[in-house]
Amino acid sequence: MNILHPDVPFRAFKRMAQPRLPNSLLFAAITGLTLCRPAFANDSSDLTSLSLDQIFNMEIVSASKIAQKVSDVPGSVSVVTAQDIKDYGYQSLADILQSMRGIYVSYDRNYSYIGTRGIGRPGDFNTRLLILIDGKRTNDAIYDTGAAGTEFPIDVELIDRVEFVPGPGSAIYGSSAFFGVINVITKSGASFQGGELSARFGSYDTRYGRATYGKKLDNGMDFLISASGLNSKGQDLYFPEFDSIESNHGVARGLDYDRYKKLFAKVSAGDFTVSGYLSQRTKGIPTASYGQQFNDPRSQTVDEYASVYASYKRELSRTLDLYANLNLNSYRYSGAYAYTAQSDVLNKDLGNAQSLGGELRLVSTGFRNHKIIYGAEYNKSFKRDQQNYDINPFYSYLKSNVLKHGSGFYVQDEIRLQENLILNLGIRRDIDAEGGASNNPRIAVIYKATPELAIKGLYGTAFRTANAYERYYATTESLYKTNPDLKSEKIRTQELIFEYSPAYNFRTSASLFQYQFKDLISLTTDAADGLLYFSNIDAAKARGLELEAEWVREGGSRLKSSASFQYANSAGNGEWLTNSPRQIFKLNYTMPFLDKAYRAGLEYQFTSKRKTPIGGEVGGFGIVNLTLVTQKFANKLELSASLYNLLDKSYMASPSEEHFDNSSPPRYLNGIQQNGRNFRVVATYKF
Repeated sequence: MNILHPDVPFRAFKRMAQPRLPNSLLFAAITGLTLCRPAFANDSSDLTSLSLDQIFNMEIVSASKIAQKVSDVPGSVSVVTAQDIKDYGYQSLADILQSMRGIYVSYDRNYSYIGTRGIGRPGDFNTRLLILIDGKRTNDAIYDTGAAGTEFPIDVELIDRVEFVPGPGSAIYGSSAFFGVINVITKSGASFQGGELSARFGSYDTRYGRATYGKKLDNGMDFLISASGLNSKGQDLYFPEFDSIESNHGVARGLDYDRYKKLFAKVSAGDFTVSGYLSQRTKGIPTASYGQQFNDPRSQTVDEYASVYASYKRELSRTLDLYANLNLNSYRYSGAYAYTAQSDVLNKDLGNAQSLGGELRLVSTGFRNHKIIYGAEYNKSFKRDQQNYDINPFYSYLKSNVLKHGSGFYVQDEIRLQENLILNLGIRRDIDAEGGASNNPRIAVIYKATPELAIKGLYGTAFRTANAYERYYATTESLYKTNPDLKSEKIRTQELIFEYSPAYNFRTSASLFQYQFKDLISLTTDAADGLLYFSNIDAAKARGLELEAEWVREGGSRLKSSASFQYANSAGNGEWLTNSPRQIFKLNYTMPFLDKAYRAGLEYQFTSKRKTPIGGEVGGFGIVNLTLVTQKFANKLELSASLYNLLDKSYMASPSEEHFDNSSPPRYLNGIQQNGRNFRVVATYKF
């Protein structure tokens, strides 16, 4: 999150290899699933065959803050369940999101950046996606970051499911719900009904442990408490761009380490629920980002999250429900940056955010065929402290602490015009002390043409107000200047969705979408004084098609495939946006074997080539992951083993503009190497 680097011209680099998606897998993933209808068995008595039907009837809460069936949701929803997390061996929220339709992840060996529908702005700290935990905002109050990698404060073993609703969500959630809303729903104590001890080891000398206890008591109280920790030494990484005698021949040794500690607790009693978490993640930086000294062991970042969340829900009458919540959040960031080889000179970049928020919501069904939601929110950031200074000797470059408050008021009406026709209307007005007022509507028409076919037409707008980092990050060394007058980013979208379910165990969907956005905030140089600052300079548009198909067979095997085709271009010159793949393909298959004592999960993911900010490209790639799970190895003991990147594919993530060292002239990374074949083994004991 540090941007202390000189304004220097970019260097182009030669195009990297671009592997192609094998035709056989493309045919299986798209033609075989999306276009062909399988033969269905008539016997539905096997409970394992009901899992897809249960998904169809799962109540989604992320789109409108109320429980809705998937077919009634004003959007195209992706869901990953706890069983999916286990079957495919996902280790982080980024892994979970990477498996979803239309999402791609860029990992720069420090943070994971989420792109969706062809939009993944290099250097964006996931500010245009709203990430929730049990419906509560987690994006911090300084950088507006949505944590997704190992810094995400909740252990994946505590996740019941993850819901992703793409498209604008500001009509319900306000700022940051720009490209979509991700809601991480945690498990209850009843999900465990006892204790669990889990241990994991894997490649790169990785060690992990977790202790969890949860239970639902006879009096109805439900509680859960869990603590976990990870220590990974990482790997030595070679960067050909930095290959010189002075830079250890381009090898970063011992700088890829990753360590975290996490604590989570939740208690529900009657109408009240209280939850909280604490987490700390320390990550080494092997890329010499922001113009640092390459291969310097002092370079690292530390992210700390803390939150307490209390909610209350009550049925006031037969037609009126009340929901209220209050949350207190803290985020601390500390970056150590080695800009010189002098061992006693180090730059520290700090962020400290503390905020308080609350919401009051009423849901009324008092009018026939109407379900109306009235809501009001208030948020106050009582600390947004940013500092940057050198130690030995001490010299301050930045000290800023501009406080902020804001409020939002929204209403949504779900109108059942006919038994098979729903009109969903919503609007929200946000009043931000810095960004001013913003009004954002959402309109959705949901038509169930037949019991098997639902057609949805959507229109909506969203906004994102500039954060404290973009407005107030300025240095005394005449590199950066503030821009407190930044306007909010705006987006307008249209989407047409077809959902077809010809049988209880087979479904398909198709989404056509178009995005138009303006006033995007980007780092630029002022021609008058040569200083860097954030400005509303970009406008862009995107359009695309998403296809998905899912089939659950008798006996419990499950096949799921998706394909995304998107075209994101600058509205000014029509150029292809950076870090924007044109095609994404995904294939997931899981099945039980050996009398259902074991389960295998096979995953294939393909992402096409992407343009980089410095004028080159990173090639497309396809990787295969394999996970095996057994629940019958021994009494109360569960084992699982995963092989990631099974075929040992060499592939790159797109770098952003900060990935360069302190050489003169600076050397920019052409791409960031991702992990080759690696493994993990997990043992979980239940008591």
